[in-house]
Amino acid sequence: GKWGSLELVSAPQVEAGELASIHLRFVAGGAGLFPGGTVSIDTNSDSDWAPPQLGDASADGYLKVTPPAGRAVSVHTPDHKSIVITLQSGELKSGESIDIVLGDRSGGGGGLRAQTFYEPRRNFLCEVDPTGDGTHGSAEMAVLRIAGGNAESLSAIAPSDIEVGSSFALLLKAEDRWGNPAERYRGTVEVSAPGLILPDGNSLAFDEDDAGVRRIDGAVFTEAGATRIDLEDAQNGLSASSNQVRITQELPALKLFWGDPHSGQIADASKIGDYFTYAKEVSGLDFAGYQRNDSAHSTDDYDVQQVQEKAFHEPGRFVPLPGFEWSGNLAAGGHHNVYFSRFDLPMKRWNGADRLGRPDETDLPHVRDLYNYYRGTDTVITPHVGGQHADLQFHDPTLEPAVEVTSTHGSFEWILRESIERGYEMGFVGGNDCHTGRPGDDRPGHQERRYSKGGLTGVYADELTLKGILSAIKAKRVYATTGARIRAAVTVDGHFIGEKFSCSNSTCEIRVSVEGTAPLERIEVYRGLELVHTEHLAGPPTGSRIRVLWDGASRMSSYSGISWDGYIDVGDGEIGDVSPVRFDSPRSRYERAGVSRIDVAGWACGYPSGVVVDLTDKSGSKIKPDIEITVVLDSQLIIGETFGLHGEVGPRRMALAPGDSVRVSATLEQLADRAARVELGHLNRSVTLELAPEPATDRADFTVIDDGVLPGVNPYWVKVVQQDMEMAWISPVFADYMP
Repeated sequence: GKWGSLELVSAPQVEAGELASIHLRFVAGGAGLFPGGTVSIDTNSDSDWAPPQLGDASADGYLKVTPPAGRAVSVHTPDHKSIVITLQSGELKSGESIDIVLGDRSGGGGGLRAQTFYEPRRNFLCEVDPTGDGTHGSAEMAVLRIAGGNAESLSAIAPSDIEVGSSFALLLKAEDRWGNPAERYRGTVEVSAPGLILPDGNSLAFDEDDAGVRRIDGAVFTEAGATRIDLEDAQNGLSASSNQVRITQELPALKLFWGDPHSGQIADASKIGDYFTYAKEVSGLDFAGYQRNDSAHSTDDYDVQQVQEKAFHEPGRFVPLPGFEWSGNLAAGGHHNVYFSRFDLPMKRWNGADRLGRPDETDLPHVRDLYNYYRGTDTVITPHVGGQHADLQFHDPTLEPAVEVTSTHGSFEWILRESIERGYEMGFVGGNDCHTGRPGDDRPGHQERRYSKGGLTGVYADELTLKGILSAIKAKRVYATTGARIRAAVTVDGHFIGEKFSCSNSTCEIRVSVEGTAPLERIEVYRGLELVHTEHLAGPPTGSRIRVLWDGASRMSSYSGISWDGYIDVGDGEIGDVSPVRFDSPRSRYERAGVSRIDVAGWACGYPSGVVVDLTDKSGSKIKPDIEITVVLDSQLIIGETFGLHGEVGPRRMALAPGDSVRVSATLEQLADRAARVELGHLNRSVTLELAPEPATDRADFTVIDDGVLPGVNPYWVKVVQQDMEMAWISPVFADYMP
């Protein structure tokens, strides 16, 4: 063709997160390439590939560009996903080529670290400007497949509510270290639970066709009583348990469904089908929304989205939520998700109709315009913290039943609290907001702009239909989790999550029921912003294990993570086993620095993260209570993004500023009396050194009597914290007290 082609010379597949050498070849087309002409290679969506480097051929990540003999080129990497090659001397005629090796190994380097997420098609786009005068066209692109790695864990997903004798689907997944399907897994898994019968027996051998994921239709429980389904692959040393299940003789009127209402930042619309396939077949979701930023979403691509939404719509099995992300900047009101109660409704952008739309399309330039346009319809809108955070000074209670409080951007309890402080009556939802095509189960990988695992939304609905899910969201029968399928229910004077009721006395009875995916640590009950009760559920510490946690966020905005760096020293003691706590990002890590010290690094946003350390005595005798533990941590706060490209467009890269420096020391004896906690002020930033609590129970059922009900509307909401620091925020029950 006129513009040439970009060919993949090396293997068509690489493994997620591993070092790879990717050999691309640009072959000039009929237009050729002349001095000053450019070849721009770009990947069309965010990724966490290691950035290529140009300075050291003996190091990992080296980018080698080789033109034909007698020709000279320059190479520029302007951002995290682009390479620009400029021909400086000579001419490239049709059929002549330039070789580009990402992760060249010829000089001794190990390769370039691949992205950590599975992707059937990673596109390398190629734009050619033959003379550098701005006249350009697209060469044929190269396509690479990113495969999952070796199995490091198993997982199982079952419906939260199961009827005795009725068939259901059980999803089994072998995962690599990044949460991808471990496609090469060939283990045999024993599946067990009292009364569980699988159609082909309870011993399942994975094969090539499974690609790491096995869906079992026709599973049946013949009796009630089981609360989980257990998996074991004894040969490979892998085991797991499913989410909590509730097995009854008859399904309840309101059943608990799980979904990711907010993901889908995928630049290539041809991948939208892959997105919904992952949601349905790999993440085991009941519902999912494809929420592309409107100012980057063409009407043609939106048409593709709508076709795929209808193709995957299978009431009772899987429900796509039609809609888009209205992506106004902060001055216009910030980012809001828009959901429709039917298919084939048009997108109304914040801006971009002139660039991305059709002649009859117009924009809604402010969130007030968004409200005015959809008011009186059955549309649902949810504000969130994404590329821009939603400005909650703007709110329409007829359209906005809930606010998103957790995603791969982090956890944002501050926006939940702001909604309450402003007197809004909103529920809480969670999503992934991911760019990786893994709705319902995304991980941050090495991305600089992602800090945590994706969130989920639990929905109590009467049926798994589009109407059923959106009606439940409107009724606020929803809650947010950090990704764990924690089962929770709350009533206030018999009224369920999301309900508003009138009461005539100053006392309320709050009933809380929680079934966790891991041992529970505590459950907090709030009336508005006031903590009225904490149910402590962890077991007493043994005295020989310590826990260090760092927590908080940098600011009440987007991209508000914190980078931590420091060490833990146990003096005359010796460090045994070390267990990470919520190391969601590989940037969070620890390293042994002798028998008594570990160096630690953290990368998190809005949730506690840290380590549990087992202590032994160097002499082999019993741990002495006077062993002194010292924790030193320095933080850097993510304060925003700096320039984009060369400053001529908006900000693109992250900026860090020095934060807090903390040193805390205590003996085991002192920690037995009280945890050493250093409050760092804003947004729950803190460092805690304490004796590690022991696991006790993953279930809780308790009642709180609150005699402090205030005149007016009292929102009662609940926060669940597990010992693995997975969390849930249960939407309020609104008690309207009229004395």
